[in-house]
Amino acid sequence: MINDRYIDLLKDKYKESYSWYKENKLLPAFSSHQPVLIHLLNTIKEGKVLEFGMGYHSTPIMSLICGMQNRELLSIETNQEWYDLFLNYEGGIHKILFINEIELSKWDHKLFENKYSVAFIDGSPAELRQSFLEKIKNTANYIIVHDTECIVQGIKNCYAYDFSMFKYVFHFKSNPPMTSLISNLDKIDKNVLSIFQNE
Repeated sequence: MINDRYIDLLKDKYKESYSWYKENKLLPAFSSHQPVLIHLLNTIKEGKVLEFGMGYHSTPIMSLICGMQNRELLSIETNQEWYDLFLNYEGGIHKILFINEIELSKWDHKLFENKYSVAFIDGSPAELRQSFLEKIKNTANYIIVHDTECIVQGIKNCYAYDFSMFKYVFHFKSNPPMTSLISNLDKIDKNVLSIFQNE
């Protein structure tokens, strides 16, 4: 499987949820985005990558893949404790920024001037996610968003997602909480989705 060669390079403590997925086709809630994230990074291999919200099941694998591909990765965190946990990943082409909620909510922050080929959204506080999406909708080609079951099921929750401004939306429904792939710039074609069946 396309993800295996990356997962095998990770430290054992980061492999647990993916191993569970391979055996059971079901992931723990905190890592249900992994197959989509890994596959997209392996399919869209050029351009800057953005991570909003660092975690054990995104930052290590994103840092590894982007390092192997020699592409710039920018990880953003609003929680000082989580920022400190992953600061040792910074180096070379992987930049890590702590930005407080007030600064991140500003439309003129310099990070929103950059173009990204892939962005991953799983940050906190939850209410910042939608405004973050609105700020990168015309600068990120593909955006992976975690915890999107509210969109699919039509339920209001703390994320308050609204994807109506995006031209292309695809939901991966097999592993709750759901993950969605959205874009306002590039059509989501079958090559991007090629390993996913019955989603």
